[in-house]
Amino acid sequence: MQSKVTTESVTTEHPHSSRTDKNVLFTMILGMLAAASMLVLIFQVNRSLAAGIEAAEVWSDYQIKIVKASAEEDPNLREQYAEEQDLLRRHAQDLKQSSSNARHVVKLSGYAAVLLLLATAIAVLGLLAHSRYTIYLGLLFGIIGLGFSIITIV
Repeated sequence: MQSKVTTESVTTEHPHSSRTDKNVLFTMILGMLAAASMLVLIFQVNRSLAAGIEAAEVWSDYQIKIVKASAEEDPNLREQYAEEQDLLRRHAQDLKQSSSNARHVVKLSGYAAVLLLLATAIAVLGLLAHSRYTIYLGLLFGIIGLGFSIITIV
């Protein structure tokens, strides 16, 4: 009597490997969102600087028109300068307001970037410590940072 023994390769999985894979995925997503938020922050800073420069240029033109109008003796040209001054003043005020709004958006975008970077760091610490709750805390910070990012884009 001869007995046959077959050996099958049995793969043993750790009971926490699917959870670990999910945690790694969360951490990777947070890292990519942090990188994207930094790009949005750079874009918002450039936009804010451009708006500030444009507002300063229009204010300079407005001030030049004031000097020209005060130095002009011809009443027709004075009236023309006064109309141009009014138009430039309104345009400069609009640009100044948009520049102020752009600075506010930069601040929110900075908060979003910091929160996403902090979320990524917390999630990495959670991975290293094998702590599910720490990763969830990082995910919570990431969701808040993502909310700030969405506010700045819209």
